[in-house]
Amino acid sequence: MKLRLILLLLLPAAVACGQQPPSVTPKAVKKVKTYTVPDAKEFAESIRPDDLKAIVAALTADSLAGRETGQEGQRKAADYIAAQFSTLNLPKVADRNTYFQEYELQRETWTKAGLGLKVGDQVFKKREDFYVFPAFNADTTLLSFKEVVFVGYGIEDEKYSDYTKADVAGKAVIFYEGEPFSKDNVSLITGTENGSIWSLDWKKKVQLAKQKGAVMAFIIVPNFQETQKRYQKLIATDWVEYSPSAEKQADDFANSMFITPDVANTIFGSKADKAAEAMKGILLGEKFKALKFKTQIEVNLDKELKRITGSNVLGFIEGSDEKLKKEYVFVTAHYDHLGVKDGQIYYGADDNGSGSAAVIEIARAFAEAKKKGVGPKRSVVCMLVSGEEKGLLGSSFYTQYPVFPLSRTSADINIDMIGRADEAHKDAPNYIYVIGADRLSKDLHDINEENNTAHTHLNLDYKYNAPDEKNKYYERSDHYNFALHNVPVVFFFSGVHEDYHKPTDTADKLDYNLIAKRAQLAFYTAWEVANCPSMLPLLEGVYRR
Repeated sequence: MKLRLILLLLLPAAVACGQQPPSVTPKAVKKVKTYTVPDAKEFAESIRPDDLKAIVAALTADSLAGRETGQEGQRKAADYIAAQFSTLNLPKVADRNTYFQEYELQRETWTKAGLGLKVGDQVFKKREDFYVFPAFNADTTLLSFKEVVFVGYGIEDEKYSDYTKADVAGKAVIFYEGEPFSKDNVSLITGTENGSIWSLDWKKKVQLAKQKGAVMAFIIVPNFQETQKRYQKLIATDWVEYSPSAEKQADDFANSMFITPDVANTIFGSKADKAAEAMKGILLGEKFKALKFKTQIEVNLDKELKRITGSNVLGFIEGSDEKLKKEYVFVTAHYDHLGVKDGQIYYGADDNGSGSAAVIEIARAFAEAKKKGVGPKRSVVCMLVSGEEKGLLGSSFYTQYPVFPLSRTSADINIDMIGRADEAHKDAPNYIYVIGADRLSKDLHDINEENNTAHTHLNLDYKYNAPDEKNKYYERSDHYNFALHNVPVVFFFSGVHEDYHKPTDTADKLDYNLIAKRAQLAFYTAWEVANCPSMLPLLEGVYRR
C-alpha cells in the first residue's frame, strides 16, 4: 500500500504527534520531525452515501419507535448495530463475551399530587417557594406537624452547637443554610475566615437531624433562586446510575425541604422576630437556645421509582502493532433518541441516526483496512452509546467503568448530528462545526485541519468552540465525559435545525453526500491518531488520569 509522508515543523504552538512541547523560544525552533501513515484514501472512500442511507433507514424504522433508552426500540437498535459489527467479524469485547456494555438507570420522580407544602391555610409552589431533592427523601405520602423547632444553623460541633438541650425526636426542625460568621468575618466553627464542612455539605446537617430523631428538616435559603439554579440537576430528578445502595440512601437522612425566607416567616408566624433575634445573638457570641414554634404544616412527598436498562455497543478493531495495540482511539456516537410522545414517533434521523451510521461505516472502513493487512497500529473502538438524551449517561457509565483503560486512550472522536445544514450555512452547506479539538491537545486540532486540507475540503467552523459560547455544545454530547478524564476529544456537529427534537426529524431530510464527506473527515482524523508514533501529547499542565 502507498504511504503518506507527513512533515511537521515543530513550533511551540504546533507540536508534532507524540512529541512534548519544546522548552525553547520560538526563534530557536528549526528542527523537523517525520513519521509515515498508511494511505487511507481507499478506505475513506468506502464510506458511501447509499450505505449510510440504508443504516439511517434501519435505525429510523417505525418498529424501533424512536429508540428511547430502556425501551424495546432501543434494544432493537442495539441488536441491529451488533449485527453490523458481527458481519465485520469484529470480536466481542464487552459484557459476558458480547458486543454490549449494559447499565441500569434509576429515576425518582414525584407523582402528580406527590409534592406539596401547606402552612396553615397557605399553599406554596414548588420551584417558587421551595425545592426538594427526591433522592434524599423517603417516599412519604403525607407528613403533618403542629410544632417546629428552630435550631439556628442546624450544626453540632466541638466548638459550637445549635442543639443544646433541644428535643427534636419525632418533630420537624428548621434552620438556615451555611454557618455562623462573626462581624469580623471569622467562622465560629473554624476560627478562621474559611468556612467548614457544614457550609459545604448540606447533607451533613440533614443526617445530624436524623440522628437527633427529627423526621423533617426545613432549610432556609436566603439566596433561593441562585441556589436552586446551582442544584438544578438534582432537583430535576434526572436519570442516574442505579446501584443497590441508592435505594437505601434516603434512609440516612431526615426528610428535607429547601424554603425561601418568606416561607420560613410564615412558619414562624407572629413570633418571627424571636428567630431573627436568636440569629443576631449567635453572631454576638451568645449561646444559642432552640426555639419552639406552634404551627400547622402539611408536607406531601409521594414518589414514583422507575428503573431501566440501557446498553453501549462496542465494535473493536485490534491494532497491528504489538506495543501500540494496547493504546486506543475511540470513535463514538449516541444511537438513542426520544421515543414516542403523545402517539408520535420521534425518529431522530439527524439526532443521531446520522452520527450512528457514520460510526458504523467508519468501523467498516477500519475493518476492511485490517483485512487487507494495513490496519491501524493502535486499536480502534467504534462505540455507539445510549442514554445520551437522558443526560450523557451511557458515555458517563463507560468512562466510570471503562472496558479499555482511559489512561491509554489517545482520543475520542465524537459524531452527533451531521446530516443537515443549519440556517447559518443554508447557502454553503459544505461545512462542519469542529468543537473541542484544541481544548486538551493542540495536535488533535492540527491533525484534523491537515487531513481536511488534504482530503475533504470542508469549511471547518469553530464558532461553537469558543469557551464562552452560550449554547455550551462542548458539554452537551458524549465526548465530554471523555474530556472530563483528560482524554483529548473532537466533536463533529452540523448544528440544530427546525426539526431538532421533533417528530419531523426524518430520514428523507438528510443530505447523505454531506454525511459521507463529514464521516470521511472523522475517519481520516481517527486513522492518523491511530497510526502516529505516540499518544497525543496533552497541553501543558494537563495529565492523563
